[in-house]
Amino acid sequence: MALTVVDGEALDQGGRHRLQDVQRQVPGLVVSGHGPRYAGFGLRGFGATAYNDGLDGSVGVFVDGVYLGRQGMAFSDLLDVERIEVLRGPQGTLFGRNTSAGALNVVTRQPTPYFEAEGETQQGDYGLHQYRGSVSGPLLDGVLAGRLSAFQRTRDGWVDNRYDGSTLNGVDSEGWRGQLLWTPTDAFSARLIGEHGVEDDDGNALMASHYGPQTLARAEYMGYRLLDSDPQRRRVALNTPVRTRTRQDAVSLELNLDLGDDLRFTSLSAYRDWAYRDGRDGDGQALDIASRAATDLDQHQVSQEFRLNGHAGEDVDYVVGLYYLRQHLNRGVQVNFGDDAAAWFLGDVELFRQLGVPRDAVPAGLLSGGVQTFDGEQVGDSRAAFGQLTWRPLPRLAVDLGLRYTRERKQGGISRRVTGLAPLGDDLLSQIAGPILRDVALGGRYDRRDRLEEGNVSGLLGLSYRFTDTVLGYVNGSRGYKAGGINLDVVGSWVSPTFGDERATSLEAGLKTRFWDDRARLDLAVYQTDVDDYQALTYSPPEGPFDPPLRDNLINVGQVRLRGIELDSAWRLHPRLDLRLGVAWSDARYRDFPNAPCAPGSGAWTCDLAGQRLYNAPEWNASSGLDYRHPLDAGLEAYAGVDYSFRSGYFGTLEGGAGSYQPAYGLTDLRLGLRRADRGWEVEGWVRNLFDRAYVDAVYTSLGSGDYLVLPGEPRTLGVSLRARY
Repeated sequence: MALTVVDGEALDQGGRHRLQDVQRQVPGLVVSGHGPRYAGFGLRGFGATAYNDGLDGSVGVFVDGVYLGRQGMAFSDLLDVERIEVLRGPQGTLFGRNTSAGALNVVTRQPTPYFEAEGETQQGDYGLHQYRGSVSGPLLDGVLAGRLSAFQRTRDGWVDNRYDGSTLNGVDSEGWRGQLLWTPTDAFSARLIGEHGVEDDDGNALMASHYGPQTLARAEYMGYRLLDSDPQRRRVALNTPVRTRTRQDAVSLELNLDLGDDLRFTSLSAYRDWAYRDGRDGDGQALDIASRAATDLDQHQVSQEFRLNGHAGEDVDYVVGLYYLRQHLNRGVQVNFGDDAAAWFLGDVELFRQLGVPRDAVPAGLLSGGVQTFDGEQVGDSRAAFGQLTWRPLPRLAVDLGLRYTRERKQGGISRRVTGLAPLGDDLLSQIAGPILRDVALGGRYDRRDRLEEGNVSGLLGLSYRFTDTVLGYVNGSRGYKAGGINLDVVGSWVSPTFGDERATSLEAGLKTRFWDDRARLDLAVYQTDVDDYQALTYSPPEGPFDPPLRDNLINVGQVRLRGIELDSAWRLHPRLDLRLGVAWSDARYRDFPNAPCAPGSGAWTCDLAGQRLYNAPEWNASSGLDYRHPLDAGLEAYAGVDYSFRSGYFGTLEGGAGSYQPAYGLTDLRLGLRRADRGWEVEGWVRNLFDRAYVDAVYTSLGSGDYLVLPGEPRTLGVSLRARY
């Protein structure tokens, strides 16, 4: 199995406290999204997507063994992390939830039987202030230990709002984790974890990368000057405040009981509560069109896992388990329409323009005051039995056999209501255009409830052979599964209200080696994954001549094929000099996709994308780091580090319209520091994005057909960190 382990101390040294930052250290990992609702994770070109609230992630994220039911839960700060394990390919026969693309397993530091404490402060430009710390030690000698970790981070925005002179995309977050570890005997342990986190941002503002003909015509009709579509200027014009608040609370209990020298029973019980509140300018302009768009999401989940790990003689290891997960999502979306809405939506109607109807002649009351309210709910139950056996028929040969049965059940619904509209006026324009405009722009009443239930068998078969003590070769085949779901958005005749399950069949071969007197490590993997009914986000054609296309619908792509090569290595070039180098090449393509959406402006609604590259799937990823240490007098040590990551260009949306392409980029980080290990302190100066490289983090379709918005990456930042450890 291709596995990358990222050390928590290395993350602290590099100031990488979010999974969005960790992707720069793990080739092949793509983390996209400008906020928790839009979060997406991809491995090997497979899995990253934008939002639809009915979608589960192809890449599972686990924290201390607990699966996070929504990808946005993982967009919080990483706190007191021991390591992050990146498992590529289908997972599900060893623990937890089944995943079709891979898993990110975040392991936090446990309470210690001895006292330890550490703290860090970071101060930087754009008003960065960050404080992190932890304290751990015995509470009852030899029986009970505790650990408390906390952080607080604020940073000003770096996006200029030309409407009122404010700055956006600032950050204000804080959180803590408390733990108790009870070990009354050598055969039993209980670990209780409680977490709380809040992120309250004036951020996540997006910038235009392309305007379609529809928006250009509407702006001309309104006499409105659009901002240039250059997102790297980091400018917006929003007349409604942007505010996002996320709260997360969790508790988990892990029990371990040794039933003998060769058998351990584990129980992992968890509850997690996640609330997302977002208010923003719904039209992205300094006009009163969709003056306010508010989204409320509440996710509650409970999970229970039982595992038995044991040995059957000297040649067989095994794990068997049962897993249960229940998720309950409530969603509310409200969009308020203002005085400019009617004229804006009529501004590209050719007949209207030919008749020369002036903008001032359009009654605002055609749409002004209208409120669209969407309510949605989804309840899901997942039950599974899994197991994996490792048999060593020869001292150097191991055979892995894994099997999993999953039963999924989901039910939910969505509704739309339109309120607040005044009666239409008696004038000719209101009587003729009003009913059509209201139907097209606001829609009517919409109600839908759906349910699905399905089962699946997945598993793996693998062989590994240790050629020498330092060279291991392996080959394995695995089958992964991700359940289908409910389209929690309005759908038309082109898209089903439910979507089917996603199945991945993966073949992989690799070598894991150590050489040069154990000063070098090199891991190489070659893989091919065929995905049937790949779940993708798209837009569907309009239902009628006046209707807009429906966005954010989920469909199943017939077949996708992923092929690639991954190299991960670490080198001690000198007792004072370490090198880290990783490269991933991915060829991710649609194999069967005859009814795909076409790029806006192409003149067609459906295209055959067979043979084309997947969206959110860069062909090349590379990550490298060089660390140097130099001893000084009085027990001091100077150090320096440089990190570089590269990602080739790729389309950020399935239809691949102009403005949705994310160009290739490379980022360089630099740090210089001084420390005294025996006193446990260090001071460090750092620069991130040293050459102020312009790049894009995420792409989304916008209000008009052919419009795209992007989230530019952070500019060059510099600051100072001070760390102390006892």
